[in-house]
Amino acid sequence: MKKKLKRLAFEPWGNYAIALAASVQCLNVEPWTRTATTPEVLELGVAASPDSACLSFKACTGHFLEAAREGVEYGVMVNSVGTCRLRYYRMLQQQLLEERGFKLFIFGLGYDGIKPPLIRHFDPRPGPFLKCCVRARAKVLAVDAIEKYAWHTRARELHRGDTTRVLNECLGDLERADSLLDIRRVKESIPVRFKKIAVKKDAIPLKIGLLGEATVLRNRFLNHNIEEILGGLGAEVFNFFLLGEEMKNIFGIGMWGRHSRWTLKRLAAPYLKSLVGGHALDSVANAIRCARGGYDGVVHVCPTGCMPEISVRPILRKISTDMDLPVLECSFDEHTSHLGVITRLEAFVDILNARRTRGNQTWKNRVISV
Repeated sequence: MKKKLKRLAFEPWGNYAIALAASVQCLNVEPWTRTATTPEVLELGVAASPDSACLSFKACTGHFLEAAREGVEYGVMVNSVGTCRLRYYRMLQQQLLEERGFKLFIFGLGYDGIKPPLIRHFDPRPGPFLKCCVRARAKVLAVDAIEKYAWHTRARELHRGDTTRVLNECLGDLERADSLLDIRRVKESIPVRFKKIAVKKDAIPLKIGLLGEATVLRNRFLNHNIEEILGGLGAEVFNFFLLGEEMKNIFGIGMWGRHSRWTLKRLAAPYLKSLVGGHALDSVANAIRCARGGYDGVVHVCPTGCMPEISVRPILRKISTDMDLPVLECSFDEHTSHLGVITRLEAFVDILNARRTRGNQTWKNRVISV
Protein backbone atom coordinates (compact mmCIF):
# COMPACT_ATOMS: atom_id res chain seq x y z
CA MET A 1 0.00 0.00 0.00
CA LYS A 2 1.35 3.39 -1.07
CA LYS A 3 2.17 5.67 1.84
CA LYS A 4 0.09 8.84 1.91
CA LEU A 5 2.27 11.91 1.59
CA LYS A 6 1.98 14.84 3.92
CA ARG A 7 0.89 18.09 2.32
CA LEU A 8 2.51 21.52 2.17
CA ALA A 9 0.42 24.65 1.57
CA PHE A 10 1.72 27.74 -0.27
CA GLU A 11 0.18 31.16 -0.09
CA PRO A 12 -1.33 32.15 -3.48
CA TRP A 13 1.20 33.75 -5.81
CA GLY A 14 -0.83 33.81 -9.00
CA ASN A 15 0.39 31.64 -11.85
CA TYR A 16 3.67 31.10 -10.04
CA ALA A 17 1.82 28.49 -7.98
CA ILE A 18 2.62 26.10 -10.85
CA ALA A 19 6.35 26.58 -10.33
CA LEU A 20 6.13 26.56 -6.54
CA ALA A 21 4.36 23.21 -6.64
CA ALA A 22 7.22 21.79 -8.70
CA SER A 23 9.78 23.13 -6.24
CA VAL A 24 8.78 20.81 -3.37
CA GLN A 25 8.64 17.45 -5.12
CA CYS A 26 12.06 16.55 -3.70
CA LEU A 27 10.74 17.04 -0.14
CA ASN A 28 8.49 13.98 -0.37
CA VAL A 29 5.38 16.10 0.24
CA GLU A 30 2.31 16.87 -1.83
CA PRO A 31 1.95 20.58 -2.74
CA TRP A 32 -1.33 22.25 -1.81
CA THR A 33 -1.85 25.62 -3.42
CA ARG A 34 -4.16 27.90 -5.42
CA THR A 35 -3.41 30.41 -8.18
CA ALA A 36 -5.76 32.96 -6.60
CA THR A 37 -7.76 33.62 -3.44
CA THR A 38 -11.49 32.85 -3.43
CA PRO A 39 -14.27 34.85 -1.74
CA GLU A 40 -14.73 32.04 0.79
CA VAL A 41 -11.03 31.97 1.68
CA LEU A 42 -10.90 35.75 2.08
CA GLU A 43 -13.97 35.61 4.34
CA LEU A 44 -12.17 33.06 6.54
CA GLY A 45 -9.11 35.27 6.75
CA VAL A 46 -11.05 38.46 7.48
CA ALA A 47 -12.96 36.79 10.30
CA ALA A 48 -9.77 35.50 11.94
CA SER A 49 -7.49 38.52 11.42
CA PRO A 50 -7.15 41.80 13.32
CA ASP A 51 -9.05 44.66 11.66
CA SER A 52 -5.82 46.61 11.25
CA ALA A 53 -4.13 43.83 9.25
CA CYS A 54 -3.63 44.41 5.53
CA LEU A 55 -5.47 42.56 2.78
CA SER A 56 -2.43 40.41 2.00
CA PHE A 57 -2.30 39.17 5.60
CA LYS A 58 -6.02 38.38 5.63
CA ALA A 59 -5.89 36.50 2.32
CA CYS A 60 -2.85 34.46 3.35
CA THR A 61 -4.38 33.66 6.76
CA GLY A 62 -7.58 32.49 5.09
CA HIS A 63 -5.57 30.32 2.74
CA PHE A 64 -3.79 28.58 5.62
CA LEU A 65 -7.06 28.18 7.53
CA GLU A 66 -8.63 26.49 4.50
CA ALA A 67 -5.61 24.21 4.20
CA ALA A 68 -5.74 23.36 7.92
CA ARG A 69 -9.45 22.52 7.65
CA GLU A 70 -8.56 20.03 4.91
CA GLY A 71 -5.96 18.40 7.12
CA VAL A 72 -2.83 19.86 5.52
CA GLU A 73 0.10 19.43 7.87
CA TYR A 74 2.53 22.15 6.77
CA GLY A 75 2.56 25.61 5.23
CA VAL A 76 5.26 27.92 3.92
CA MET A 77 5.33 31.66 3.39
CA VAL A 78 7.81 34.39 2.58
CA ASN A 79 9.44 36.18 5.51
CA SER A 80 10.83 39.68 5.47
CA VAL A 81 13.40 41.85 7.15
CA GLY A 82 13.40 45.58 7.74
CA THR A 83 10.41 47.79 8.42
CA CYS A 84 7.63 45.88 6.66
CA ARG A 85 5.19 44.18 9.03
CA LEU A 86 5.53 41.03 6.91
CA ARG A 87 8.42 40.05 9.19
CA TYR A 88 5.84 39.29 11.94
CA TYR A 89 3.14 37.66 9.84
CA ARG A 90 4.30 34.04 10.08
CA MET A 91 4.29 34.14 13.88
CA LEU A 92 0.88 35.85 14.00
CA GLN A 93 -0.65 33.37 11.57
CA GLN A 94 0.80 30.46 13.50
CA GLN A 95 -0.78 31.82 16.66
CA LEU A 96 -4.17 32.26 14.96
CA LEU A 97 -4.07 28.65 13.76
CA GLU A 98 -3.14 27.32 17.20
CA GLU A 99 -5.87 29.34 18.91
CA ARG A 100 -8.39 27.58 16.65
CA GLY A 101 -7.01 24.14 17.38
CA PHE A 102 -5.28 23.54 14.03
CA LYS A 103 -1.93 21.75 13.88
CA LEU A 104 -0.67 23.12 10.55
CA PHE A 105 2.89 24.37 11.04
CA ILE A 106 4.05 27.33 8.95
CA PHE A 107 7.66 27.54 7.80
CA GLY A 108 9.22 30.85 6.85
CA LEU A 109 11.51 31.38 3.86
CA GLY A 110 13.46 34.21 5.41
CA TYR A 111 17.08 35.01 6.09
CA ASP A 112 17.90 32.14 8.43
CA GLY A 113 21.31 30.73 7.65
CA ILE A 114 22.34 28.74 4.60
CA LYS A 115 19.37 26.40 4.77
CA PRO A 116 15.84 27.77 5.33
CA PRO A 117 13.93 25.97 8.13
CA LEU A 118 11.77 24.16 5.55
CA ILE A 119 14.81 22.55 3.93
CA ARG A 120 16.40 21.72 7.29
CA HIS A 121 13.21 19.99 8.43
CA PHE A 122 12.72 17.73 5.39
CA ASP A 123 16.47 17.43 4.67
CA PRO A 124 16.24 16.33 1.01
CA ARG A 125 19.19 14.70 -0.72
CA PRO A 126 21.32 17.25 -2.61
CA GLY A 127 20.85 15.67 -6.04
CA PRO A 128 17.03 15.57 -6.12
CA PHE A 129 16.87 18.94 -4.38
CA LEU A 130 18.98 20.65 -7.03
CA LYS A 131 16.96 19.01 -9.80
CA CYS A 132 13.75 20.36 -8.25
CA CYS A 133 15.26 23.83 -7.98
CA VAL A 134 16.32 23.80 -11.63
CA ARG A 135 12.90 22.55 -12.76
CA ALA A 136 11.07 25.11 -10.60
CA ARG A 137 13.23 27.96 -11.94
CA ALA A 138 12.53 26.84 -15.51
CA LYS A 139 8.80 26.94 -14.77
CA VAL A 140 9.06 30.40 -13.21
CA LEU A 141 10.77 31.74 -16.34
CA ALA A 142 8.16 30.02 -18.52
CA VAL A 143 5.35 31.68 -16.54
CA ASP A 144 7.05 35.04 -17.04
CA ALA A 145 7.27 34.41 -20.79
CA ILE A 146 3.64 33.32 -21.07
CA GLU A 147 2.38 36.36 -19.20
CA LYS A 148 4.49 38.81 -21.21
CA TYR A 149 3.00 37.47 -24.44
CA ALA A 150 -0.48 37.69 -22.89
CA TRP A 151 0.01 41.32 -21.84
CA HIS A 152 1.17 42.22 -25.35
CA THR A 153 -1.55 40.34 -27.20
CA ARG A 154 -4.61 41.03 -25.05
CA ALA A 155 -4.55 44.76 -25.85
CA ARG A 156 -4.61 43.95 -29.58
CA GLU A 157 -6.90 40.90 -29.82
CA LEU A 158 -9.85 41.05 -32.21
CA HIS A 159 -12.02 38.65 -30.24
CA ARG A 160 -12.31 39.24 -26.52
CA GLY A 161 -11.11 36.29 -24.47
CA ASP A 162 -8.80 34.66 -27.05
CA THR A 163 -5.67 35.70 -25.18
CA THR A 164 -6.93 34.46 -21.83
CA ARG A 165 -7.87 31.12 -23.40
CA VAL A 166 -4.39 30.62 -24.89
CA LEU A 167 -2.81 31.82 -21.63
CA ASN A 168 -4.70 29.18 -19.65
CA GLU A 169 -3.86 26.46 -22.19
CA CYS A 170 -0.15 27.27 -21.96
CA LEU A 171 -0.27 27.32 -18.16
CA GLY A 172 -2.08 23.98 -18.14
CA ASP A 173 0.59 22.39 -20.33
CA LEU A 174 3.31 23.90 -18.16
CA GLU A 175 1.71 22.48 -15.02
CA ARG A 176 1.72 18.99 -16.56
CA ALA A 177 5.35 19.27 -17.73
CA ASP A 178 7.47 17.02 -15.50
CA SER A 179 10.92 17.32 -17.07
CA LEU A 180 13.17 20.11 -18.29
CA LEU A 181 12.66 18.85 -21.84
CA ASP A 182 8.87 19.10 -21.48
CA ILE A 183 9.16 22.59 -19.97
CA ARG A 184 11.42 23.69 -22.83
CA ARG A 185 8.91 22.37 -25.38
CA VAL A 186 6.12 24.33 -23.72
CA LYS A 187 8.25 27.47 -23.64
CA GLU A 188 9.20 27.11 -27.31
CA SER A 189 5.53 26.75 -28.26
CA ILE A 190 4.47 29.99 -26.54
CA PRO A 191 5.24 32.47 -29.37
CA VAL A 192 3.60 30.25 -31.98
CA ARG A 193 0.41 29.89 -29.96
CA PHE A 194 0.00 33.58 -29.28
CA LYS A 195 0.78 34.54 -32.89
CA LYS A 196 -2.23 32.50 -33.99
CA ILE A 197 -4.54 34.92 -32.15
CA ALA A 198 -6.26 37.37 -34.51
CA VAL A 199 -5.14 40.91 -33.67
CA LYS A 200 -5.73 44.47 -34.81
CA LYS A 201 -2.74 45.02 -37.09
CA ASP A 202 -2.60 48.81 -36.81
CA ALA A 203 -3.29 49.04 -33.08
CA ILE A 204 -0.91 51.15 -30.98
CA PRO A 205 -2.24 50.47 -27.48
CA LEU A 206 -1.59 52.47 -24.37
CA LYS A 207 1.35 51.22 -22.31
CA ILE A 208 0.64 51.06 -18.57
CA GLY A 209 3.00 49.87 -15.84
CA LEU A 210 1.68 48.03 -12.79
CA LEU A 211 3.63 48.80 -9.61
CA GLY A 212 3.18 48.15 -5.92
CA GLU A 213 2.90 45.41 -3.32
CA ALA A 214 3.79 42.00 -4.72
CA THR A 215 0.91 39.94 -3.31
CA VAL A 216 -1.77 42.24 -4.68
CA LEU A 217 0.09 42.60 -7.97
CA ARG A 218 0.11 38.84 -8.42
CA ASN A 219 -3.20 37.72 -6.92
CA ARG A 220 -5.87 38.42 -9.54
CA PHE A 221 -8.69 38.08 -7.02
CA LEU A 222 -7.19 40.67 -4.70
CA ASN A 223 -6.51 43.14 -7.52
CA HIS A 224 -9.87 42.46 -9.19
CA ASN A 225 -8.18 41.05 -12.30
CA ILE A 226 -6.64 44.40 -13.16
CA GLU A 227 -4.48 43.01 -15.98
CA GLU A 228 -7.47 41.62 -17.87
CA ILE A 229 -9.58 44.74 -17.30
CA LEU A 230 -6.89 47.05 -18.67
CA GLY A 231 -6.16 44.69 -21.55
CA GLY A 232 -9.84 44.66 -22.45
CA LEU A 233 -9.76 48.46 -22.48
CA GLY A 234 -7.02 48.39 -25.08
CA ALA A 235 -4.02 48.95 -22.79
CA GLU A 236 -0.88 46.84 -22.82
CA VAL A 237 0.24 46.32 -19.25
CA PHE A 238 3.56 45.36 -17.75
CA ASN A 239 3.48 43.90 -14.25
CA PHE A 240 6.82 44.79 -12.69
CA PHE A 241 6.79 41.95 -10.17
CA LEU A 242 8.50 39.15 -12.09
CA LEU A 243 9.52 36.24 -9.90
CA GLY A 244 12.34 35.31 -12.26
CA GLU A 245 13.95 38.70 -11.65
CA GLU A 246 13.10 38.65 -7.94
CA MET A 247 14.91 35.32 -7.55
CA LYS A 248 18.06 36.88 -8.99
CA ASN A 249 17.87 39.61 -6.34
CA ILE A 250 17.25 37.13 -3.53
CA PHE A 251 20.29 35.04 -4.43
CA GLY A 252 22.48 37.96 -5.49
CA ILE A 253 22.64 36.87 -9.14
CA GLY A 254 22.87 39.39 -11.96
CA MET A 255 23.53 42.37 -9.70
CA TRP A 256 24.13 44.62 -12.71
CA GLY A 257 20.90 43.64 -14.49
CA ARG A 258 18.04 46.01 -15.31
CA HIS A 259 15.93 44.70 -12.43
CA SER A 260 18.75 44.21 -9.90
CA ARG A 261 18.55 45.77 -6.46
CA TRP A 262 21.62 47.89 -7.19
CA THR A 263 20.06 49.27 -10.39
CA LEU A 264 16.79 50.03 -8.60
CA LYS A 265 18.60 51.91 -5.83
CA ARG A 266 20.53 53.96 -8.38
CA LEU A 267 17.35 54.82 -10.29
CA ALA A 268 15.39 55.79 -7.17
CA ALA A 269 18.24 57.72 -5.49
CA PRO A 270 17.08 61.24 -6.51
CA TYR A 271 13.72 60.62 -4.81
CA LEU A 272 14.19 57.86 -2.23
CA LYS A 273 17.13 58.32 0.13
CA SER A 274 16.48 55.39 2.49
CA LEU A 275 14.72 52.05 2.30
CA VAL A 276 11.22 51.82 3.78
CA GLY A 277 10.61 48.08 3.37
CA GLY A 278 8.51 45.87 1.15
CA HIS A 279 8.69 46.62 -2.57
CA ALA A 280 8.55 50.39 -2.13
CA LEU A 281 11.99 50.80 -3.71
CA ASP A 282 10.79 48.87 -6.75
CA SER A 283 7.72 51.10 -7.03
CA VAL A 284 9.76 54.31 -7.08
CA ALA A 285 12.48 53.02 -9.40
CA ASN A 286 10.05 51.45 -11.85
CA ALA A 287 7.89 54.59 -11.93
CA ILE A 288 10.99 56.50 -13.04
CA ARG A 289 11.73 53.78 -15.57
CA CYS A 290 8.19 54.06 -16.95
CA ALA A 291 8.51 57.84 -17.29
CA ARG A 292 11.80 57.53 -19.13
CA GLY A 293 10.60 54.62 -21.25
CA GLY A 294 7.59 56.36 -22.74
CA TYR A 295 4.82 54.66 -20.77
CA ASP A 296 1.48 56.45 -20.94
CA GLY A 297 0.87 55.96 -17.21
CA VAL A 298 1.24 53.69 -14.22
CA VAL A 299 -1.17 52.11 -11.75
CA HIS A 300 0.16 51.80 -8.20
CA VAL A 301 -1.61 49.05 -6.26
CA CYS A 302 -1.32 48.15 -2.60
CA PRO A 303 -3.36 46.80 0.31
CA THR A 304 -5.05 49.50 2.36
CA GLY A 305 -2.71 50.40 5.21
CA CYS A 306 0.44 48.95 3.61
CA MET A 307 3.10 51.10 5.28
CA PRO A 308 5.93 50.84 2.71
CA GLU A 309 3.74 51.55 -0.32
CA ILE A 310 1.78 54.35 1.35
CA SER A 311 5.07 55.92 2.47
CA VAL A 312 6.23 56.33 -1.13
CA ARG A 313 2.96 57.61 -2.58
CA PRO A 314 3.98 61.27 -2.05
CA ILE A 315 7.20 60.42 -3.89
CA LEU A 316 5.22 58.90 -6.77
CA ARG A 317 3.16 62.08 -6.96
CA LYS A 318 6.38 64.10 -7.13
CA ILE A 319 7.64 61.88 -9.94
CA SER A 320 4.29 62.30 -11.67
CA THR A 321 4.66 66.08 -11.55
CA ASP A 322 8.36 66.22 -12.41
CA MET A 323 8.27 63.69 -15.25
CA ASP A 324 4.73 64.18 -16.58
CA LEU A 325 3.71 60.62 -15.76
CA PRO A 326 0.03 59.99 -14.86
CA VAL A 327 -0.25 57.80 -11.75
CA LEU A 328 -3.44 56.09 -10.60
CA GLU A 329 -3.40 55.04 -6.95
CA CYS A 330 -5.48 51.97 -6.11
CA SER A 331 -5.80 50.66 -2.56
CA PHE A 332 -7.54 47.35 -1.92
CA ASP A 333 -9.25 45.81 1.08
CA GLU A 334 -12.09 43.33 1.59
CA HIS A 335 -14.65 46.10 1.01
CA THR A 336 -13.31 47.25 -2.36
CA SER A 337 -16.04 47.33 -5.01
CA HIS A 338 -15.29 45.49 -8.25
CA LEU A 339 -17.45 47.92 -10.21
CA GLY A 340 -15.62 50.79 -8.53
CA VAL A 341 -12.27 49.40 -9.70
CA ILE A 342 -13.57 49.03 -13.26
CA THR A 343 -14.93 52.59 -13.23
CA ARG A 344 -11.63 54.06 -12.03
CA LEU A 345 -9.62 52.12 -14.61
CA GLU A 346 -11.99 53.13 -17.40
CA ALA A 347 -11.68 56.78 -16.39
CA PHE A 348 -7.88 56.51 -16.23
CA VAL A 349 -7.69 54.96 -19.69
CA ASP A 350 -10.00 57.69 -21.06
CA ILE A 351 -7.68 60.35 -19.61
CA LEU A 352 -4.60 58.71 -21.13
CA ASN A 353 -6.28 58.43 -24.53
CA ALA A 354 -7.27 62.09 -24.34
CA ARG A 355 -3.65 63.05 -23.53
CA ARG A 356 -2.50 61.20 -26.63
CA THR A 357 -5.13 62.84 -28.82
CA ARG A 358 -4.33 66.40 -27.84
CA GLY A 359 -0.61 65.97 -27.17
CA ASN A 360 2.52 65.73 -29.23
CA GLN A 361 2.20 62.75 -31.56
CA THR A 362 5.86 61.74 -31.16
CA TRP A 363 4.62 59.07 -28.73
CA LYS A 364 4.21 56.82 -31.77
CA ASN A 365 7.97 56.62 -32.15
CA ARG A 366 8.87 56.02 -28.53
CA VAL A 367 10.77 52.83 -27.82
CA ILE A 368 9.32 50.93 -24.87
CA SER A 369 12.02 49.01 -23.00
CA VAL A 370 11.78 47.41 -19.57
